[in-house]
Order: sequence, then C-alpha cells, then structure tokens
Amino acid sequence: MGLNNEYNLLVFNSTHHALAAEGILQKQGYKIMMVPVLAEITADCGMAIRVNTKDNPLEILRENKIEIAGYYQVIKDKLEKRIIRLKK
Repeated sequence: MGLNNEYNLLVFNSTHHALAAEGILQKQGYKIMMVPVLAEITADCGMAIRVNTKDNPLEILRENKIEIAGYYQVIKDKLEKRIIRLKK
C-alpha cells in the first residue's frame, strides 16, 4: 500500500490541544497535515492530525502535556476503509 492509502491519525478533545500539537510536531520536523476528524471516529474537536505511519509522535506530545483523545491507523483499499485504534 502506498503512503496515501495508509496513515495514522491523532484525534483531540479540544481545538487548543490540536493546534498546540500541530505547532510542536512541526517544530520537531514531522510532516503532518491538519484534517477533519473522520465520520467514523468521535471526538469533541473536529480537527485531527494526519501523520506518516512510520512516525511515532506520542512521546513528544506526552512530554509537552498535550492530551489526545485517540490515535488511529487508517488503511484505505479501493472503496474499503479500515480504522484501527492504536492508543488512547
């Protein structure tokens, strides 16, 4: 599967945490994209951060006291989409 078909998604309960995480991850050199939360995932904040599956930003966010509502792997295969919860 190509990079566009598989990615990880950080989901937040507040816009404040999403924007803070975006700034921290960009400063650390992560290639990220702010995206809307997928309809299949529930969160209080409508924003999520898409990251490469090879990256693991959780420790950096934890060190900076950024709370996440969930961490998911999204795999798209033609018309099918699988969402796997990795961590809360």
